[in-house]
Amino acid sequence: MKRRNKNSLPPARVVELEAGRIGARGDAVAEGPVYVPGLLPGERALVEVRGDRGRVKERLSDSEDRVKPFCPIAERCGGCSLQHWSADAYRNWKRSLVVDALAREGVAGEVAPLLHAHGEGRRRATLHARRAGRTLTFGYSERAGHAIVDTKDCPVAHPLIRRSFPALRRLADALVPQKGQVDIAVTATDGGLDVSCDWPGDIVLDHRLTAAELAAKEGWARISLKGEPAAERSTPYVRFGKAKVAPPPGGFLQATAAGEAGLAERAMAAIKGARTVADLYAGCGSFALRAAETAQVLAVEGDDRPLRALRQGADHTQGLKPVQTLHRDLALEPMSVKELEQIDAVILDPPRNGARSQAERLADSLVPVVVSISCNPATFARDAAILIEGGYRMGEVTPVDQFAWTGHVESIAVFTRTHHKLS
Repeated sequence: MKRRNKNSLPPARVVELEAGRIGARGDAVAEGPVYVPGLLPGERALVEVRGDRGRVKERLSDSEDRVKPFCPIAERCGGCSLQHWSADAYRNWKRSLVVDALAREGVAGEVAPLLHAHGEGRRRATLHARRAGRTLTFGYSERAGHAIVDTKDCPVAHPLIRRSFPALRRLADALVPQKGQVDIAVTATDGGLDVSCDWPGDIVLDHRLTAAELAAKEGWARISLKGEPAAERSTPYVRFGKAKVAPPPGGFLQATAAGEAGLAERAMAAIKGARTVADLYAGCGSFALRAAETAQVLAVEGDDRPLRALRQGADHTQGLKPVQTLHRDLALEPMSVKELEQIDAVILDPPRNGARSQAERLADSLVPVVVSISCNPATFARDAAILIEGGYRMGEVTPVDQFAWTGHVESIAVFTRTHHKLS
């Protein structure tokens, strides 16, 4: 007897829908709710609906804010979801993500205009490849799906990445197994392109030879196979103020150099005059090493690989104040009130799920200044509410747009202690 798949979606139905608004992830939201990629507010379309997801079969009307996407695969690619929206309407919407998140948490505050921080383009990308017979598909994951959208370029990527697309395709062709896929993470650094490859299966000699040959021919700084260095012709470094840091293969950086600079400028202005600074969720040190030019720094990070890169950068940079590094998962073991007693300023830059536990400890502390940076408006607002309840005053919130034409937005605000909450 054939068993029914309990997780299967209901049969598709085609209905006429009108888009009401754009949701936080960049999809239009129609009555239901039904989430429909590619529509703009006020547009009507025949939509194939499965569950709460819709796919446009025929657009029946066009918004006056609709524009032609500048990328030929924009309608399918999962990397950009809103290239079809006019710049002004898009930027107003992206700022509203932060405004609305604060309102939901009951947090009153000024929100600055959106800081456009695309700069030279995204310096991090993860490309995928699969093979079907002799055909290689190489590109990005499609929007709301598992297929790969084949592409030969990416207009929103850093020039170093764009120039390397043909060579990266050749690399993928050499590595991709008959079953499964290869994932290639690329990072544009000041020292050149850093390439990190992963796939199911073993590394064989041909893999190493192809990787080394392409790295030499293309001038890539480093290439790693399944976490193992295969070739390094130069150090793939980035500059954080005076310091030069080589992030680990596939390591986290802010999406654009312009975005990092905008966040760092505001953070460093906020901690001016501090003698001791704690950088919590410090990563490779984009804030910690800049802060160390004027203050003693404690850099805390849960992943040991970027922390080692930070440590090496600090040790090889002259003129910095002392930098102490601490390997700790702050979600499980936040800095205590006692540990924060000698800290003049905290920089807090957690992952998307935020820093609830650490915010609660800060709310109980007497740290004079907290700089909160977040890639998620919802958790930023939640943590802001915790700090405000603990006696902090929130300054102007600046939304920063590094991932242009997507629903991703950074936020930064400075919190200053006005009083300590009553126990």
